[in-house]
Amino acid sequence: MTERVARAAFPGGSLAIRIRDVPGELFADEQFAGLFAVRGHPSRSPARLVMVSVLQFAEGLTDRQAADAVRGRVDWKFMLGLALEDPGFDASVLSEFRTRLTGGGQAGRLLTLMLQHLRGHRLLERGGRQRTDATHVHAAIRMLNRLELAMETQRAALEVLSVADPVWLLEHTPLAWWERYAQRADDFRLPQSGTARAALAATVGAGGYRLLDAVHHPVAPVWLRELPALRVLRQVWVQQYHRDQGGGHHWRGKGDLPPGGTAIGSPCDTDARYGIKRGMGWRGCRGHFTGVCEPDRPHVIVHVATSTATLNDIGTVTGRHTGPAAAGLLPDRELADAGCVSVDHILDAATGHGIDLAGPLPPDFSWQTRDPDACDLTKSTIDFDQRHVTCPAGAVSRNRREPISADGLAAIQATFRLPDCTPCPQRVHCTRPKANARSLAFRPQRQFETQRHLRVEQTSDTWREQYALRSGTEGTMSQASRRCDVHHARCKGLAKTHLQHVLTATALNLVRINAWLTDTPHGGNGGNWTSRLTTLRDSLTHRE
Repeated sequence: MTERVARAAFPGGSLAIRIRDVPGELFADEQFAGLFAVRGHPSRSPARLVMVSVLQFAEGLTDRQAADAVRGRVDWKFMLGLALEDPGFDASVLSEFRTRLTGGGQAGRLLTLMLQHLRGHRLLERGGRQRTDATHVHAAIRMLNRLELAMETQRAALEVLSVADPVWLLEHTPLAWWERYAQRADDFRLPQSGTARAALAATVGAGGYRLLDAVHHPVAPVWLRELPALRVLRQVWVQQYHRDQGGGHHWRGKGDLPPGGTAIGSPCDTDARYGIKRGMGWRGCRGHFTGVCEPDRPHVIVHVATSTATLNDIGTVTGRHTGPAAAGLLPDRELADAGCVSVDHILDAATGHGIDLAGPLPPDFSWQTRDPDACDLTKSTIDFDQRHVTCPAGAVSRNRREPISADGLAAIQATFRLPDCTPCPQRVHCTRPKANARSLAFRPQRQFETQRHLRVEQTSDTWREQYALRSGTEGTMSQASRRCDVHHARCKGLAKTHLQHVLTATALNLVRINAWLTDTPHGGNGGNWTSRLTTLRDSLTHRE
């Protein structure tokens, strides 16, 4: 009955109906046996809740709207295998289920199980070309300055203690705290002068230390100090204040603050970090998406990663290949941007996985490369066997070192003799320091030769034409932003944000498979806008 009503209500079909017809049921309860609820209301089918969550992201619905769709939309009921009279469930079930998904470490399996199912229906195959891109994700928190951070951290600790042990809190709370922390700390409510702010910071610091000392007192309940809000208070105070041996405390100076990779920016989300990319700063994390870009296949997303905002894109290359390798979905060629490419990763991808990792290598930024008359590295002769370098004037290097760069990469540094460099007529075109000899730094032979070859290859029109296929990844980011609001985290914490990214990728895969089944041009398949003229041209081409 549900099927008959659904097909009558949607004679042209819908996303939910077409997905149920062709790929069929993507998930089964046996795959999520550990996700059944063990207490409270009667347990719901995990496979159906996963499918509801995916459809929810595909249509950009809230939990309440998704629960209403399960009750009232016949195409959703057909997709989920429900009877017409099924009453559905409360919206809170979805939130509880996502918590179980995150806690059980099952988030990554959702995309893996979908990809395995698609391979069984020949909608996805190994090999071909894939493209990768990353985007910023704002955490679901406010941006706080240092004074706001300190006050909000202590207020969060007091809020938790007021519920956990109100009697103990009343015994250890000064009356001034009730007024100071009754409302959240906003910059416009704080003092405007620097002197008054410094005094308030010292007062807040003293209050935080007083609370920590009271919680860690031998007569205090041991479990109080283990509350997450108290642990965050202790971490923030270590980062923002310095306590000397005499018991005094000081507001840390800007040069004494922790690096951005470890600095906590909000007590509400301790995983959020401050990142900067192309001059844009944000507090949150990064989302990395890799998808198929073959013209004869659906542009399915095959890998998702969520990293801290301070981790460079290139730090995700290894994991981006390990995951698809285990699922048998490695590409023949991967198109990535400059932030995801280095010579070492290109060699590792080719040797370890047989992947042609393509992306623009960063150029040589030395001043010699910008001066056509200067003696850059390409004009010197490097003899790796004899372990020396010959400059354009014929001088041979005498010293050789093999240091490790700041990025942990092997390098070679060759230095010439000062008696050879001082009288050299080409010195002004070779090095700028007047008192030192020329020193050259370059990579080991394998990396050096690969780097030189790739830099020449990337100047050709053939390489640029092949690499232009990566531009479609911007459509993926646009589609993920418009449909699933990928640039804003729905929940707090890196694990829950990763689940959001997995559900986003799974939902986009449904949308793209639906576009593939309906012969929608690649603009709809990849998320790019397609003009009516292009649509008409493609339809005429198909007819021919």
